[in-house]
Parts: sequence; C-alpha cells; structure tokens
Amino acid sequence: MTSREQLIQELTEVPDELVKVVLDFLHRVKTTRIHHPLAKFAGILSDDEAADLQNTIRNNCRQVDINEW
Repeated sequence: MTSREQLIQELTEVPDELVKVVLDFLHRVKTTRIHHPLAKFAGILSDDEAADLQNTIRNNCRQVDINEW
C-alpha cells in the first residue's frame, strides 16, 4: 500500500474534525514549500549525503558550553 493509499485509509476512519485539521495542515505545508526561499533546495541530497552532513555538523561544529555563559 502506498503512502497516499494509507493516508486515504486513515482519513476514512477518523472524525471530520480531524480531517479538517489534517487538510489545513496540508494546505499550510504546500504553501510554505512553494513560497519558502529555500524550497528549491529540498530533496537535493540523497539520504546518505544528508546523514553524512548531519554527522559532520554534529561531530565538527563547536559545541556551546552552557556553563560558559
């Protein structure tokens, strides 16, 4: 079953109030993705590249010492 089919199945089983909340959320996400200045970069990294970048940031970027403040 695809994600779309799963979502449709789930939506058939929840109250209308929750369907409206999900629909409102979907509209906000779509609008944000279209108009956000960084949207053109979404999805340009493979999963492996994204994981490598996250590891590099985690391991090599300066960590803040909260006791230093």
